[in-house]
Amino acid sequence: MTQTNDYPRDIIYSRMLGLVSEQELDTLAGKTIAVPGCGGVGFTHAETLVRMGVGGIKIADFDTFGPENFNRQFGATTHTVGLKKAEVLRERLLSINPALRIEVFDGISANTLDHFLDGVDVLCDALDYFVIEPRIKMYRKARELNIPAVVSCPIGFGGTLHHFSPQSMAFETYFALSDAMSETDKLLNFGIGLDPLRLHRAYLQDAQLDFEKRKVASLSSACLLATTLTATFTLAKLLGRELFFKPVPYVYQIDYLAGKFEETYVADGVTGLLNRIHETQP
Repeated sequence: MTQTNDYPRDIIYSRMLGLVSEQELDTLAGKTIAVPGCGGVGFTHAETLVRMGVGGIKIADFDTFGPENFNRQFGATTHTVGLKKAEVLRERLLSINPALRIEVFDGISANTLDHFLDGVDVLCDALDYFVIEPRIKMYRKARELNIPAVVSCPIGFGGTLHHFSPQSMAFETYFALSDAMSETDKLLNFGIGLDPLRLHRAYLQDAQLDFEKRKVASLSSACLLATTLTATFTLAKLLGRELFFKPVPYVYQIDYLAGKFEETYVADGVTGLLNRIHETQP
């Protein structure tokens, strides 16, 4: 294995052996992932996958840490208030693997998207829920570049996973999005498609979305669960192992408080879900 400054990879990643082979660790060293968003799920997506041997990463976020992030965002402490999330994460990742290939972007935009996705093997979407327009463009570009994408959303005491392969239903098709729609309508469709089974209804009536303040209630445990889902999928994908997770329109949802783990087939995406909602309304 290659050296990482004073710490050889065969020491750093030795506890992975038995679950992955030395050859697979070498494969991971040559892979690159993209993690847009360095907050509640993005920070731990990035750290977990670097700790799992991924040798290259691109991260993006324009935001800074604040005390309102303490409840769920790793990296958010009294020492990092006011600091850029991406820079805090960069320092953290390099302290884990000094030889990591890392690029930091001040958010993603039409001007930086090509560079951000260039050479990427898997896109791990960790953008804030309310960031919809850049997300749409990002998924379009990933599909154009033949890059698989995964998004895991923490909801209540659980999480969801959607895998968009270049051959599967497209992001805009699944979420029934069009350029003519308002931002609010796009966000509503996005939320419906992220959470088709509403497992949290066993203990909570809604997902506590506040469109006016652009906030959503969230727990650290659910954010970590989302990272478990994304990291497990991504590692398997990078190693070419047979995947349990099928691409959309299959959706995976787990909720520990509800005691359920479900695979559901959303045949017509959000269009079908909306039709069912309309059929049940008086």
